[in-house]
Amino acid sequence: MDDSNGLKISREALQEVADFLPYPFIIAEDFGDEHLNTYLNEKFLEEIGYTLEEIPTIQSWYEHAYPDKEYRDNVIRNWDQEEKQAFDHGLVSVKRKSLVTCKNGSKRWYEIKASVISKIHVIAFVDIDKEITLLDELKSINDNKDRMLSILGHDLRSPVANLMTISSMAANTEISNAEFVSLIHQINEQSVQVLDLLDRTLTWARLNFSNISQQNTDIDFKILIANILEIYKASYESKNIIINTNLDNQSVYSDLEIVNIIVRNIISNAIKFTPQNGIIEIQFHKNELIIKDNGIGMTATMFADILNNTYASRRGTNNEIGSGMGLQLVKSMAEKINCKLSIESQPNSGTAIHLGF
Repeated sequence: MDDSNGLKISREALQEVADFLPYPFIIAEDFGDEHLNTYLNEKFLEEIGYTLEEIPTIQSWYEHAYPDKEYRDNVIRNWDQEEKQAFDHGLVSVKRKSLVTCKNGSKRWYEIKASVISKIHVIAFVDIDKEITLLDELKSINDNKDRMLSILGHDLRSPVANLMTISSMAANTEISNAEFVSLIHQINEQSVQVLDLLDRTLTWARLNFSNISQQNTDIDFKILIANILEIYKASYESKNIIINTNLDNQSVYSDLEIVNIIVRNIISNAIKFTPQNGIIEIQFHKNELIIKDNGIGMTATMFADILNNTYASRRGTNNEIGSGMGLQLVKSMAEKINCKLSIESQPNSGTAIHLGF
């Protein structure tokens, strides 16, 4: 038996074994300067999807499996380093993890192991997507937990301490009726801020730690807005903010709790970032709610941070505290009920938020 016959038998035997095993396999061969893929097992065609005509070479495989050039270059660079280290240590196999783009466009994590038998290269793909996804989810949960504790520890400490100080003064100091009324107003403002922060934090935690089930019903915005404005009445009256409403009688069919959270956060932000003697306009027309203020507005960078869910916190025009996740929460909740959200804002020119139902 000559070498060519021996290679032929080895190739056929490998193909039979590859079709029997439950993992995708590529069998490739060195032909001098060429490194050609010569066989794809049935599991490869079923799971990853590319045909031999689509990936006849290792280079074409890289281009299909890693369409992003930067990621592809990184994979190739790391693979070459692994091959060099394996060669230096006398090893015949290389193993690395990478995110593979399948033919149907889906992306899956694989542990890819390449072994060399004579001039034949056998590349096996072990699906580790569930394990990687689970690790990412656990990391996300830990990050969310740390962030929630940070918000509760940092942002709630100051208003709670202020409440204790103000209430202590009211209880233990001889003060006039005017001073007492002033302290009561301060307590009310601080209480609203604490409840607002707590509500946002708990809602955000629910959104990140568990599913919020959607229960649709008819929503009357006249009633919804009136109830929300009553909650924040002391806050906007203390800044002498005028709130104009123009609400149609029509209703929308959506989740009342989620819509209430969305609108409360928008109105709370509008009050917070509108200066003394400012104006907030709220109108509902043709299934679109618009809340517009003439406050301090946002820069393009701030707007990008919201879209990217980047934590950013700033004080209001009356030094009101904020958790930095009000509009981020609005964005997430709006997506959950398929509500179209758009924001128009310029620094020192106010903000207009549109909600399409």
